[in-house]
Amino acid sequence: MSARVGLIVTGKCEHRGLAESLQRIFPEARFEALGKQPMDSFTSADIRQLPVSPVPTTLQKFAARIVAEVAPGRTDGPLDLVVAIDDLELVNAPHPALVAARVRDAVQAHLRSYPGTSEAAREKVLQRVREKCSFHLLAPMIEAYFFAEPAALVRAGATRPSCVDASAIDLEAFVTDDPDYLHHPNVPHQQSPERKSWAIPGRDRHPKHYLRFLCDPSDPHTRRYTEAKTGAEALRHLAWGQVFSHAERVQLARALFEDLADGLKVPHPFPGIGHPATADFKNARVLRNL
Repeated sequence: MSARVGLIVTGKCEHRGLAESLQRIFPEARFEALGKQPMDSFTSADIRQLPVSPVPTTLQKFAARIVAEVAPGRTDGPLDLVVAIDDLELVNAPHPALVAARVRDAVQAHLRSYPGTSEAAREKVLQRVREKCSFHLLAPMIEAYFFAEPAALVRAGATRPSCVDASAIDLEAFVTDDPDYLHHPNVPHQQSPERKSWAIPGRDRHPKHYLRFLCDPSDPHTRRYTEAKTGAEALRHLAWGQVFSHAERVQLARALFEDLADGLKVPHPFPGIGHPATADFKNARVLRNL
């Protein structure tokens, strides 16, 4: 029987398209997006400024969800692996290790307060989390990887070619110098109802906004690109071999594939260097990789 891999994701694109995308690379397993909707992302704000709150934060809910997916009592049978994934986002690009550490700490804190009928039952949950659960980051967001494959951009809705040379940059440090995209003025929304949604400061490093521009520069609402439809279609058939064509690049995504290969006990399809923030398997003490 195929191993079951559950995916906890925070984006509509990943919720609709990542399971099928990974299934093509790891046919030994059955991947499924968990939940009817993606979870709220906790990385849209600077992780260093997470508030102290008397009510559960988005991060605490995310950590609790990881544990819940391997705790006793699932009605649809046990999962062999649970992989939680969030975008790093530009605001947290300088410190992926801190993001990973906060997730590890949040899971650990949740486990300390986990209600078990006995110490043995509680220890069993801790062991399941250590053996089955992991957390990974995509940087700065899933759309960055589409730029490795021109056909993926077309599937996503692009009507004009990208100026990004994927062979020249690490896509996890995405940047574009497309003058048509960058020279458009930044117009605050309140000043113009026709403001382009991608026309924000710092957009040279924002792959999703650049993709929106490539889809239809004239549409202020960028309706041609939708994460749940065209984004998911680009992801389902993404040529991961092109994404991983340089062994020393896209280290955060590579750590995800390394983790899956290890958990499924199959050869790594794209060997190379995984990011130490999410590929420290030897020293992991809470999750499989943290």
